[in-house]
Amino acid sequence: GQLYPRDLATDTAVVPIRGEVTAPGFTHAYLLVTSNGTLWALESVDLHYSNGAAPFSFDTEIDAGLQRSRLGLRLQDAQSSQTYAEVGDVVCGDVILIQGQSNAVASDLHGEHRANDLQSTWIRSFGSAHPSASSAAGDTNWYIADGEGQTGPGTIGAWGLRLGQLLVDRHQVPVAILNGALGATPIRWHLRDDHDPANLNTLYGRLLHRATVAGLAQRARAMIWYQGEANSNMEGLTYFRLFRDIRDDWLEDFPAIERVYLFQVRRGCGVDGVKVREAQRQLADWLPEVSVMSTTAAPLHDGCHYHFDGYFELGTRIARLVGRDLYQEAFGAEVAPLNLWSAHFTSPARDEILLLGRDRSQVLSSDVLAYRHFQLDAPELVSWVTVSGPDILLELSGPTSATKIAYLGHSGDGAWITNGLGIGLLAFQLPIRP
Repeated sequence: GQLYPRDLATDTAVVPIRGEVTAPGFTHAYLLVTSNGTLWALESVDLHYSNGAAPFSFDTEIDAGLQRSRLGLRLQDAQSSQTYAEVGDVVCGDVILIQGQSNAVASDLHGEHRANDLQSTWIRSFGSAHPSASSAAGDTNWYIADGEGQTGPGTIGAWGLRLGQLLVDRHQVPVAILNGALGATPIRWHLRDDHDPANLNTLYGRLLHRATVAGLAQRARAMIWYQGEANSNMEGLTYFRLFRDIRDDWLEDFPAIERVYLFQVRRGCGVDGVKVREAQRQLADWLPEVSVMSTTAAPLHDGCHYHFDGYFELGTRIARLVGRDLYQEAFGAEVAPLNLWSAHFTSPARDEILLLGRDRSQVLSSDVLAYRHFQLDAPELVSWVTVSGPDILLELSGPTSATKIAYLGHSGDGAWITNGLGIGLLAFQLPIRP
């Protein structure tokens, strides 16, 4: 059941086979490799005994793709040969990591039992995310990834399973996804123990340990982060610095990471203001491998978590970004949420604000009541919103002395501002220029 991470230069992985023969009389060891039931390779080595043991070694390659390899070891003596060991269902593909709190766990909190309809033999996971050192150390098994459990064997969450499904379907390559998230955990709980990075008493260490034991740590291609509800009252700069520290450690301990994806948290579940969410929005401006994805307009939000359809949408959104960045899929600009450059008053009357979108090719749509979810740092209210391409015009209830404008979004379903793919506007807080 193991996935070997592929070498992107060769589109293959090396599977090392090591051992020794201690029974006397054998002359040769053979390695037979089949791919989807067809003989793929046959290798042999001569056996030479020393002190009663004859060592053997094979380094065979398997190709990436939707093919299962079976490896069989045969030993030959003077009369015949016989298979003495076999390993089946070995695949070669890519590695994705997930970390965060409960919306990264993305379990079946509403008892819908729909996520595992997405299960596939090509989406694997390793070990358990159980929050105990003994469980992390003791589970060294491979699993078909599970999208409904919380911290059990092979659990990767509903949106993690949707991500895996889309990557397998679109790119015809197996994936291993390891999810190390744990509900209700503030960002400081995710920091690395710099004296012992693989410390099994830490969230960081348990995920690193699992990835290392599975042979994946050196080849993981992306990290996906959904966390922040537990830090709703933290100053944005503090959150920014803590995330930057974790990101620096990821790039050290998982050296093949190409991209880090971050879900901006949703209003609700203790999140009311915009400080942490504004910090999350800005992380992509300062850290070159980071991309931020909105969670606004994802359906069936219960005020904290999501029903299956909401997680399904989040998995679809993040799969487009991963496809664009790691697999060169030709997506348009709208696979990313609209981000804003600036806000400024349209006239000296200070009763209208124009928000300028960064990506000039995006076209926004606004529900009628979306104006309710903007907030000034002054008593006046936003009374109407009009969108034009990537820009947003806000009409105010009257002239204002406000210096900042924020978009908060809301929990649950309702009115949204979205792009052509239905991806909601990122929450933000911007200074208002004259």
